[in-house]
Amino acid sequence: MTFPGDGQLGWFFWRALANHAEKTAVIDISLATPRHVTFRELDRMMNRAANLFAGAGLGPGDRIGLGLSNRIEFVAAMFGAMRAGLVPVPMNIKQNEEVLGYILKDSGAKAVLIEPAANPRLAMAAGEVGRKFALGPGAGAGWADFAALAEAASSDFAPLPIRPEDPAFHPYTSGSTGRPKGMVLTHLNTTWLIETRQKHWPAKPEQRGLIAAPLYHKNAMSVALKPKLRAGGSVVLMGGFEPKAYLQAIADYGVTEAGGVPTMFSMLLKERELIRRLDLSSLQYLRLGSAPAHAELMDEIARIFGAPSAQGYGLTETAGGCMAPPLDGRPVPPGSVGAVMPGTEAKLVGPDGRERDDIGEFWLKSPANTIGYHNLPEVNAERFVDGWLRTGDILSRDSEGFYYFEGRIDDMFNCGGENIYPKEVESLLLRHPAVVQAVVTPHAHPTKGECPVAAVVLAPEAQDVDEAALKAFALQNGPAYAHPRRILIKDALPLTGVNKVDLRLVKPELDALQLPGEA
Repeated sequence: MTFPGDGQLGWFFWRALANHAEKTAVIDISLATPRHVTFRELDRMMNRAANLFAGAGLGPGDRIGLGLSNRIEFVAAMFGAMRAGLVPVPMNIKQNEEVLGYILKDSGAKAVLIEPAANPRLAMAAGEVGRKFALGPGAGAGWADFAALAEAASSDFAPLPIRPEDPAFHPYTSGSTGRPKGMVLTHLNTTWLIETRQKHWPAKPEQRGLIAAPLYHKNAMSVALKPKLRAGGSVVLMGGFEPKAYLQAIADYGVTEAGGVPTMFSMLLKERELIRRLDLSSLQYLRLGSAPAHAELMDEIARIFGAPSAQGYGLTETAGGCMAPPLDGRPVPPGSVGAVMPGTEAKLVGPDGRERDDIGEFWLKSPANTIGYHNLPEVNAERFVDGWLRTGDILSRDSEGFYYFEGRIDDMFNCGGENIYPKEVESLLLRHPAVVQAVVTPHAHPTKGECPVAAVVLAPEAQDVDEAALKAFALQNGPAYAHPRRILIKDALPLTGVNKVDLRLVKPELDALQLPGEA
């Protein structure tokens, strides 16, 4: 079977449409009344969006900013825009007006689609963008009603002659350090990854994923939505993450695979009583990604949920992935992010620029690699070397070819002559049975330069554990130089828009701690 849109990201589930047209593709539970959308209905929603955008004078290569919450309209608009040749710019709707405005200006967006209820600042950030569409009220004058226009548009749309090397979408990094960086991912980048995964580790039509991570983030799209719909499976789409609702959704909708960032699962583990009461027997697999997942957390997840868990590794720059279980069936060791997937080259490079076998900066060459950062020639010159992407991540590799995430190059600090990565100290703290979350940062030290300090969240049944006990545990079970000099016990840790711990909010509180012996 051939199809003119094959190889275009906007038509990534055309095979499922041909074979499972009347089957449910997405169950959207973001609103009060769940919406069950079939593959045929989703295809028509995307076609209507494509016709709407094309009818507004937008064409191939034009950028369109997307500022929407998790809902079926996000999916329809993003892939519908691609069908019309547009290049969606998915935006983190929790960002402030300045950052949102910068993204729209830097990307050169000619249009924007926002949901005012998701963030009132979205409308203010749009500025002088030419074509403005709003989903729901509140945007003000000059905004076209997306829902009404889409409903009136034709549900037929023929694939355009879009090339694999043409831009597909234009994501931005979170901007945790400085301004967010935009990058261009082509249709080839992402469809190659989708098809490679389906060839070697195929998803199946009976599988159902659960999405609570924001759709503007690669974790939700690349790990759950695209693989499941490509195979004729389905997804349950939540408006956002809330631990009790997440667990209830698994039970109510027979979810077979759940995923998210490690922080989300740390929060789920605090709901032990609800986990015991719900029927979660449909759950077959748990997948963590987008941030380091400590081996201790992985073991606890597998034990509590009674389902195997795995962590992945990927970057926005690689369309979301580059690691996977080996094809020979060997199990991935605890703490490992897997092996390099077929069609991908990787190497570890030391500080001296020489390739190493054990540990170093992870360099990657893959058909999924971005073609470059937008408007950042200096960054491109630094990060891309002879076709290799310098990731900025430190990974180690064992003798069997399995990789382990050790931290970011920028994360390492020196304590009295010893190099420390926060992840190693976090892993040490998470080995304590009372700790469900841990974050470690460097703290200025009068004689050692810097030393580790930590913030932790304890399990509900372990509230009698104190700082002294945790420090003693760290000293007994790890090197003395790496033990946290102070440990702050908190009820919860602040999160970013993609449910990672927000270090920008945690660090000032940890920096303010008084070290032992200080006046």
